[in-house]
Amino acid sequence: MAAGLQHPTITSSGELFILNGSTGGELQPMPFFLNKNFRVLAANLDRAYVATEPPVWVSTQEGSQPPTSVYCFMADDMEPSYCQEFESIQDPIRQIAVGSHHILVLTYEGTLYSRGTAVYGSTGHGGSRDVPEFAPLPALQGKKVKFVAAGPNYSIAITAEGDVYSWGRAFSGETGLFSQVEAVPRFAPQVTPFKVIEVSCGHGHVLARTELQQCISWGENTCGQLGIGQKSKPTYKPQLLDVIPSQVVSVSAGWAHSVVVGLDGRAYSWGLNSHGQLGLGDTATRMAPHLLHHIIDVHEVEKCHAARAFTLFQTTAHSALICGQIPRDATKSNMDFAPHRPGKHDPEGCVLAPVQLNLSSGDAFGKSYAQLSDIVAFDRGAIGFARSTVYKVTPNVSPITGGTKCRAFVTGIPFEKVPALKSQSFSMSSSLVQETIPVQVRLKSAAPNCDMTVKGYIVDKDIVEFTTPNALPSPLGAVVEQGATLPLQIRVSIDGGFTWTEDRYVAPKAKELDKTLQLHPGEQPVRSGYGLASGPKDIRKSLHEFKTDFEVRRGANTMAAHGATMLWFCKWPDGGPTHVEPGCAPVAGGTEIVVFVPLPARMPTENLTVKFVCTPLQHLENSDLEATAPMRRDAAEIINPDKEALSKLALAGSLEIPVIAFLDPAGRGVCCVSPPMDADCVNFYTYSIQVSLDGLNYLSRSLHFQVFDLRVTGLEPSLGPLVETSEVKIKTTGFVKSEILKVRLDFPKDLQWASRTLPARYDHTNGEVSFIMPELEAEVRQRTLEAQAALAELAQAAGRADAPEGDGDGADPAQAPVDPDGGLAGLEVFVELSLNGQNFTEDRIRFNYHGTIEPDVVSMVARPPGEEEAPKEEAPAKGKKGAKEEVVEPGLVAGCKLGSAVKGLPPASVTASAPAAIRAEMVSGEGEAAEVLKVLTLDAKVELITPPSATPGGEDAPPEVEMVTALVPVIRGEDVPEGVPVFLRNFEVSLNGQSFTACPAQNPMRLEPQPREAPDG
Repeated sequence: MAAGLQHPTITSSGELFILNGSTGGELQPMPFFLNKNFRVLAANLDRAYVATEPPVWVSTQEGSQPPTSVYCFMADDMEPSYCQEFESIQDPIRQIAVGSHHILVLTYEGTLYSRGTAVYGSTGHGGSRDVPEFAPLPALQGKKVKFVAAGPNYSIAITAEGDVYSWGRAFSGETGLFSQVEAVPRFAPQVTPFKVIEVSCGHGHVLARTELQQCISWGENTCGQLGIGQKSKPTYKPQLLDVIPSQVVSVSAGWAHSVVVGLDGRAYSWGLNSHGQLGLGDTATRMAPHLLHHIIDVHEVEKCHAARAFTLFQTTAHSALICGQIPRDATKSNMDFAPHRPGKHDPEGCVLAPVQLNLSSGDAFGKSYAQLSDIVAFDRGAIGFARSTVYKVTPNVSPITGGTKCRAFVTGIPFEKVPALKSQSFSMSSSLVQETIPVQVRLKSAAPNCDMTVKGYIVDKDIVEFTTPNALPSPLGAVVEQGATLPLQIRVSIDGGFTWTEDRYVAPKAKELDKTLQLHPGEQPVRSGYGLASGPKDIRKSLHEFKTDFEVRRGANTMAAHGATMLWFCKWPDGGPTHVEPGCAPVAGGTEIVVFVPLPARMPTENLTVKFVCTPLQHLENSDLEATAPMRRDAAEIINPDKEALSKLALAGSLEIPVIAFLDPAGRGVCCVSPPMDADCVNFYTYSIQVSLDGLNYLSRSLHFQVFDLRVTGLEPSLGPLVETSEVKIKTTGFVKSEILKVRLDFPKDLQWASRTLPARYDHTNGEVSFIMPELEAEVRQRTLEAQAALAELAQAAGRADAPEGDGDGADPAQAPVDPDGGLAGLEVFVELSLNGQNFTEDRIRFNYHGTIEPDVVSMVARPPGEEEAPKEEAPAKGKKGAKEEVVEPGLVAGCKLGSAVKGLPPASVTASAPAAIRAEMVSGEGEAAEVLKVLTLDAKVELITPPSATPGGEDAPPEVEMVTALVPVIRGEDVPEGVPVFLRNFEVSLNGQSFTACPAQNPMRLEPQPREAPDG
């Protein structure tokens, strides 16, 4: 049972929490105690006491002390009752000890007071006389008491000299005296030699801690609560427990069980375990100290508090653990927030191993940010105190010149909400509680040593607002001007500087920051492949890297959490950011952007912000597009508008979009992700980027940025050969100029080929975007070889199967033809464009690869429209008389249609829009004397043609044939030599106007130029 605090006097502002049957198994805050300084917490049996002082107190009498107010919690009461009887004690209270019918009060002067009913002399005033008012113990006058503890009907006091005095009922030897009842304090000769410095009184036994940090016990031992290894008769002689393997820093005696905490942060317990109060995972009674294995390497304990049927442990992480019976109201069954062990089936209303208590904020399902400083337990619950601490500062970075308005989030400060109708609750002259509190904010640095205080204001629950001072003239200025970043502890006082909040964390050192700050999660290089290595050595290496990364990330998270409670002074970058990469982003957002800006070393990055500023345009050159702007649409609905006023309106409303930023791992500046924007309004703004280091104040320089709504509408050409490259032009809408142009090729999923990213080029002369479509010759060769190997294997298997028959009539699979295109003819590839190398369009524009084509000879398939087919001329035969005459084809004139039947053409849906071409040499003269005048490339198309019948007038017309056709161009007579015949020869066919395939050798086709124009005159 708790007789008081190890360090009884607190003297600090903070927040009080209570655990009892009405709190549902969690620690609930007590708003009544806000705006009070706490001095003493004490609890035992069925009661708990809280002693407070006013935060601000002024007296005209020299040496006078502030009045102490004491409040009492009884059993399951949620509201404290004021204890007027403590007003008679004028000296500052150091400690309160609670018995069943008596109370002891120890002052700072060392005077011990008592009051109550004299049950077996428990008040210590002698005889059976009750003491209705607090009075000093006569037997201890002249002795300075430094510690006091009380059991149900007995008490123990320790003087400054180390002497132990005890009195009251001792039927089990709990006073450490041979006699069973003493009505006045008696010297305890058996206990004093141990040099006791702390005592905890149970129902019938006592634990004490000595100067050598050892534990001794005496009193009742029916349940093994003395820890000597067996049950025994009661003893008044202290028993040294040397089986505890560590020095003891805290002891606590419950109703019939005992708990101690070692210097190593481990807890030990023994005695009665009916409700699991020993925290050992079961309900078996222990006769000797047992280590609590459940909390090893999970919690480090610094204090313990044993009650009747449960035990509390206070950890170094400022949290509370409970084991045993959870305090509850028997009339209520709702225990929504009661702690429990996941997956464990403990007895109803009990936990057999320590679990953490929830610290409630008082709001529905809210968790408090407070940290427990002290906690004491009594039979029906516990009282916890959380000293006021700063748990967050935002923004937590400021220029050394100051001027940043910051907010400190502080636990345990009073705040009163403004009523909806102020006049209904109090007069207009009344002030809210936060308006009457003299708040001060202290900025303290250890290296270099600097301490500054500024005025603060409570603006909301747990929020104090202040403005950072100009620290340039201070010792901090010289350090920060050299490029360093310095952390300052933030402390808040609500009593005019009398008490200050406790530092939540220690300021990190420069080496710690260098190790972790640059490697904060989300800012370090991404590693992949953990656990995917093939060999044992590689697996061990991967696991080691994974563990190392985990430790780095955990350290970085811890450092970030610690740094968030401090204010960091640094030198703001001169001028601001220099440039941004990439300089554009799609309207859908999602682009990772790097803003190049020199940042101070070791600067916290939690408040880095990038703001996208959208400035509306006044006018557009495209009047039709301008009419669709939001402001113009709204103005069009106005009846009889003021045209001059409307002309001054912008096309859209102003817009600013801040996004969270983080540190660039390469040290180039700040990274962020571009936000999504309205695609309908993207053309009505100009865009820029601004950077803020604290989330509030932005650097002076802004950078130009572009937002686009890009669409790919087509490719030219959209067809090309498998084994040759093609230069492809991309047709787009919403294009903006960018230094980064990338094209992504997505192949069909059944091929299982990875997408390819290729560079693209922007032609500034014509504004076109183009790229080189790659050839797939290697892929075609690979697939062809695989097909040949498969056929060879099939042939070998077929040969083995046909061997017995030996008839040799079966077809040889090895002789089956292999597709020279490897089955890739007609391959569809989707082409997407990116203007920043990250975000690609999703328009799924197709490019088709065609296979090997075989064009036939080129022939004239039609004369110009409206011109009858010229009859073929018969040229006289040369040589012998009577030889057959040679038939001469008529010459080609402008408008004649040439055609070549081509094998291996893609489907008509692909070739319908293909920019096909026929290429030929135009020569003058015949034979070896022919001279090439120029190469003609004729625009062509693929169409179904009915070839001319070989037998005119025949009944059966030839079938239609897919041919690549082109029209003969106009050839002026002035462009060719006069009197010399002109021919077309060496024909080639292309389906995309770039890659040509030669036609079979054929006779040149005679070309008829236009007649020369007659000269004037």
